Amino acid sequence: MRKELVWAAAIGISFGLIIAFGAWRINSSLKSKTVAPTPTPTSQNIGEASITLDKPEDDDVVTVTPVAVSGITKPLSWITVSGEKGDYIIQSDETGAFSQDVDLVGGVNQIKITAFDSTGNQSSQKVLVVYSSSFQLTTIATPTPGTSTSESDIRANVAEKVAQALSNPKAYIGVVTDIADSTIQIKTPDSQIQQVSIGGNGITVMNVKGTNNKQIKLTDIAIGDFIVAMGYVNSNSVLAAQRILVTDPITEPELTISMAKVTTAPKKSLSMTGIKDNTQVTITPDKNTGLESYSSGATKNIKLTAISQGDLIIYVIDNSGTSPITRSVFDVGPSKS
Repeated sequence: MRKELVWAAAIGISFGLIIAFGAWRINSSLKSKTVAPTPTPTSQNIGEASITLDKPEDDDVVTVTPVAVSGITKPLSWITVSGEKGDYIIQSDETGAFSQDVDLVGGVNQIKITAFDSTGNQSSQKVLVVYSSSFQLTTIATPTPGTSTSESDIRANVAEKVAQALSNPKAYIGVVTDIADSTIQIKTPDSQIQQVSIGGNGITVMNVKGTNNKQIKLTDIAIGDFIVAMGYVNSNSVLAAQRILVTDPITEPELTISMAKVTTAPKKSLSMTGIKDNTQVTITPDKNTGLESYSSGATKNIKLTAISQGDLIIYVIDNSGTSPITRSVFDVGPSKS
């Protein structure tokens, strides 16, 4: 019996060694055939003329026009500012700073800022502001903080910062989805839900749909209406309405801003080559197209024939309608390339 046990143990050990050796061979073979992972490519700096806006901020309510649009980009970049009333051309200074006064229309104003560097790299930013000369600004008085670090001065500092935040009027814009006794709920164009408080006194409501411009009652607002509510936002992100516009839904203008070099002296049309992609393009300005030249920080109106072969052109095309419209053409002088 002992011999049988010994033989069984010996056979078991032999099988174990054979299996272990086979596993080792298989693992060695797999390791030798393993392909090293391909490194993940890193993104490259494409050198865009990026824009950082200072003011205005999105959904600001302003009571005067024009409004200053300011920010920073690459030094000496060409910048177009496109508003509801037209387009502007400026150049950033040696630090990259820029500022341009933009005329506003009553109600919602969508402003597009586009920057080009010397090699044709392009970047853009958009900002939406609401202009209402009838909106009543509210000033919140706060105690002037002292120089000590007493509890009262700390409280005064905090109160001043809170007052500054609360004294900046904002607009909530969107479709009414629910109406309660003291609040209106709206859904913004980017599908955010916002609350508008209507429990205060003296709220003015205007119907400005189409060619309308008449005052209506607060109770005339209905679910499905597109509204622009103006007021001050509290710490709970609820806007206390002072003025509400019932208006047509806003649509973003389809503007294309491009930079090109004139290839032939213009007569009725401009034949150009794109600075960035060498695309051949021809545009035909009409009587409504703004034609301006820019030199030494100033613009002036020009005729199409004043543009020369080799000049650098920045032009604005509106694609919102059935056919493209050339809104503006800016001649910024001879191309350096």
